[in-house]
Amino acid sequence: MQQNSKKILIGYVCAVSASFLWGFHSVAIRWLIKDGVNPFLIGDLRLLIGSAALALTVLIWDLAMRKPVSSLCVPYSKFFWLIAISLAANFLFFHKGLEYTIASDAILLEAFSPVMVLLIMMIFIPQRIHHLIKHPELPKRVIQTVIIGSIGSALLLINDPKDILTASSVKLMGDVIEFVAMIAWALVLLSMHEYQQREKNHNSLAATAQFLFFAGLFLAPFVPWIEVTKITGQEFFWIMVLGIGSTSMSYSLWHVASKYLDIFPLLTIFNLASIFTVITESMVLGLKVSWTLLIGGAFILYAAMKAKLINSQYRIMEEKEQMEPHNP
Repeated sequence: MQQNSKKILIGYVCAVSASFLWGFHSVAIRWLIKDGVNPFLIGDLRLLIGSAALALTVLIWDLAMRKPVSSLCVPYSKFFWLIAISLAANFLFFHKGLEYTIASDAILLEAFSPVMVLLIMMIFIPQRIHHLIKHPELPKRVIQTVIIGSIGSALLLINDPKDILTASSVKLMGDVIEFVAMIAWALVLLSMHEYQQREKNHNSLAATAQFLFFAGLFLAPFVPWIEVTKITGQEFFWIMVLGIGSTSMSYSLWHVASKYLDIFPLLTIFNLASIFTVITESMVLGLKVSWTLLIGGAFILYAAMKAKLINSQYRIMEEKEQMEPHNP
């Protein structure tokens, strides 16, 4: 029991840390786009830099520990390729959408991914929902938690009525593009969780490095590589920060969290990224913060804590069932 509690704690620390890193990256990306950097170029460089940083970390660690380099090998299952393709699609639409809408809208629309994940699970993998039916009180609480977190994200969806950050005439287009990115992100979250549950014996850093690498390859045909020469030193520095911080580190942390937490707590904790984004955008880009930040933030924090309780109680029920003798 104590060992499981430690694993759950590690999962929550990793998930919250990843959400914090994702909280500022959309603001930095929008700043780079407004500075003239192509959005697809930013996205692909993030993926490739993040992949290289992780692969180098794994190689250095293996050499230091005198381990075989074969630790870079991971299972290439259908969920591996679904993660890579979905991640490439997410980066494609997410970065393009930031060309037209504000950073808060982009990250908050992605925070609605729990609803999309529920729909995908009910349609394609209903067995992931069916196992909750054995405990009648849990499905209701899970749905309530997801709804509370989504309402919190909706309240944080701050528009820019004075057109300080973007013109309202193009903002809707950006929001629609970000909605498509949200669907792709829901597939990433769901596929990554399924991959972790099915392929337990692999190096998390190596797997994340290859997710990012293949996603970068899939995105590469859309990138105008000639524009690399136009990037200034300052812009490249921030792209490096995005590639290492909000890409390699954040996706690795989330990958580890997926090992120890169920899908619903993970999705609810991801909503914390919206709080960090709104705060960062208000400080850096001058976004006007209204009362919805306080109420929406409270909803999201409450949902995150409620999800933690549900996760703990569900695991206790599972352990009790495993300990009970089964009749032949």
